[in-house]
Amino acid sequence: MRRSLFLRTYGVLLAAVLLTILIFTGVLVASRQQATQESYEAEVRRQAREVAEYMANLNALSFVQSNATMRGVIRRKIGDIYSAYNADIWIVSYDSGTVQYLDKSWNTTRFIATDAVREQLSQIQQGNEIRVEGLFPELEDGENIVTIGVPWYYGENEVVGAVLLHIPTSSLKVGLSSVLNQIWPPAVLAVVLGTILAFFLARSQVKPMKEMSSAVREFSKGDLTRRVDVHCGGELEELGDSINRMAEDLSRLEDSRRSFVANVSHELRSPITCMRGYVQAMQDGVIPQEDMPRYYQIVLDETDRLTALVNDLLDLSRLESGKFPLALAPFDANELMRRNLINFEPRIEEKRIAVEVALADGPLMVMADANRINQVVSNIIDNAVKFMDGEGSRLTVRTARQGKDVRFTIANNGPRIAEADLPYIFERFYKADKAHTSGQGTGLGLSICQRIMQQHGSKIEVRSDDRQTAFEFTLPAAE
Repeated sequence: MRRSLFLRTYGVLLAAVLLTILIFTGVLVASRQQATQESYEAEVRRQAREVAEYMANLNALSFVQSNATMRGVIRRKIGDIYSAYNADIWIVSYDSGTVQYLDKSWNTTRFIATDAVREQLSQIQQGNEIRVEGLFPELEDGENIVTIGVPWYYGENEVVGAVLLHIPTSSLKVGLSSVLNQIWPPAVLAVVLGTILAFFLARSQVKPMKEMSSAVREFSKGDLTRRVDVHCGGELEELGDSINRMAEDLSRLEDSRRSFVANVSHELRSPITCMRGYVQAMQDGVIPQEDMPRYYQIVLDETDRLTALVNDLLDLSRLESGKFPLALAPFDANELMRRNLINFEPRIEEKRIAVEVALADGPLMVMADANRINQVVSNIIDNAVKFMDGEGSRLTVRTARQGKDVRFTIANNGPRIAEADLPYIFERFYKADKAHTSGQGTGLGLSICQRIMQQHGSKIEVRSDDRQTAFEFTLPAAE
């Protein structure tokens, strides 16, 4: 699988590199071929201009024919052009209103009378240069002959003739092989470098993926201590960091699960052991008859503890499965807070806790499930009272209107929650008080409360310092 992944990645990268080089080479060859062809045609045009320059001091073709020296020079030039470019040159003169020309045979003078030829010669007579294909079909393979024409001047501005250079189109075309000879060495070098680059790039991409795959296999075997070590930057490094965070969360969850199992086992074992002992003692007649009611009450209290634990587990299961429907209706937040304070009054007086009540004036209506919110408030107050003891303890309950919401605040001045525990106190199975003692809870209460608030579209926030620990949440106000 690993090798296959590398080969697939390498193959894709190599194909992309080769395709890019192929396209680039094709474009380069085409542009080079065109540039070379244009340069070759410009050279042919320059040869025609040179002949026109030789004729510049002459005003008639007959003078060239009668002057042996001039005739030799121009004839030699025409011969050189014919040998080098396989091109015929006609020297055309506009004499006596007729058009005649002198070709490489030198002794031939003909009249050119077609309309197409006269039109092009007229362009030259106006001082323009021409380039026309198939202008003289009577020539051998005339359809594939390119005619390049330049003016022949007498003096500065008078055009007295034209130099027509006829060259086959095949002679103007640059062969592909001649261009490839210039292109293939750098193209081969680019292919070699691209292949090497694709190999190292594929390996750099597959290596971190192998590392992550290996780490995930270790996770599946239960080793959550393994961490992904990749430093390639970009999305792969972010994925590696995410896997490491996931491993940390799973490790913490596994530790919490084990702690939860141990705590729940302790919570179940303690009351069961206690009840079994008392029931065995009553059955054996060890406990006097007059003490029976007190021991019956102890057994009843232990069953209540077991019932509360089972109910918490069921509530948490239903909340997490989404099978805990809310009965939304308006109710008075102040009245709910007062009822909870009354319920906790015996414990508050027993611990000599001072209570500071700061409820908003008048009825303060909110839209929520009253029973579920009562469960949240009761649990938070229970925790606040649980962790306070002795003189100077103070419990604060507060409600206040905040825009379209109502804010609930429950605070105490008991021991602060450690900074390291704050992010996790609402997680299931988590207990900030690691020194667990029987009767102190199983760490489910706050997790249940947070999930209830999440169903209401809100959440419980907590802050803790040396002065106080405060739990706050908001609910939408109702008319």
